[in-house]
Amino acid sequence: MPNYTHPLYELFNSFGLLTETEIELILSHFKPKSHKTGTILVNFGEINDKLYFIEKGILREFSEQEQEQEQEQEQEQEQDNTITHWLMTENNFEYLVDSFLEQKPSDVALEVIEDVKLWEITKTDIDKLYVEFPQLNVIGRVLLEENLKKYERYNAMIRQSSESRWKWF
Repeated sequence: MPNYTHPLYELFNSFGLLTETEIELILSHFKPKSHKTGTILVNFGEINDKLYFIEKGILREFSEQEQEQEQEQEQEQEQDNTITHWLMTENNFEYLVDSFLEQKPSDVALEVIEDVKLWEITKTDIDKLYVEFPQLNVIGRVLLEENLKKYERYNAMIRQSSESRWKWF
């Protein structure tokens, strides 16, 4: 019997490309995980080998400031030496793009900033599922395009003046 309560069931079903049995098989590869605020899911230099779906909570993608900038700012005042690139909230997928797609060490980190309930799937499992269910490639492409649109809106927003950003917010 299909697991209609799984947070990803409706998403996969909404495309109309997969049978209930296929959706169930795909969902069986997503493992539930809970993490507390402050947990680092992927640290600098680690390989991001999981795709995360956020059911509840918030994740932050960040990097550290370069040494020169950090030293200048330390002289001015004590403060956090990280730069937040992206915040990802509920009902979104998150992964560190370069590290995940190319399976190389990451130059950014992924942190839990509000307790999260995630559904994780490994890159290996996703790649196998893409072969087993070619129609999943279409779903993956559409979700990627939606994510790229969000990223482009974000980039457009940060190029605006602070007053314009405030109005946009």
